[in-house]
Amino acid sequence: MNYHKIKIELERRKITIKAFCQQIGTTEQSLHQMIRNQSMKVDVLERISVALKVPIGYWFDDGSSAEKEVSAKQKDKNAGNAVTAERIDAVTGDLNSLLKALSKK
Repeated sequence: MNYHKIKIELERRKITIKAFCQQIGTTEQSLHQMIRNQSMKVDVLERISVALKVPIGYWFDDGSSAEKEVSAKQKDKNAGNAVTAERIDAVTGDLNSLLKALSKK
């Protein structure tokens, strides 16, 4: 079962975990534990499928589409971090130049 798809579907549909858990009759802690342990009772999976209006088989694919989506999101985050790192390097260089100029006085 592809447990990552639950999180992806909730994010895509802009549904909070708290609201979703209330809808399916479980606690946030229980849902997180089921996902973390990769173990879920059939009745919970049925409630999730009904709530999200997807067939149960949807959760049992090879995972490639969900992995690609998670990978794309991670690449976007990394790209943002690279820009930040470049900016930090530029500011550090400016500070080093300023310190050198001040130490010469």
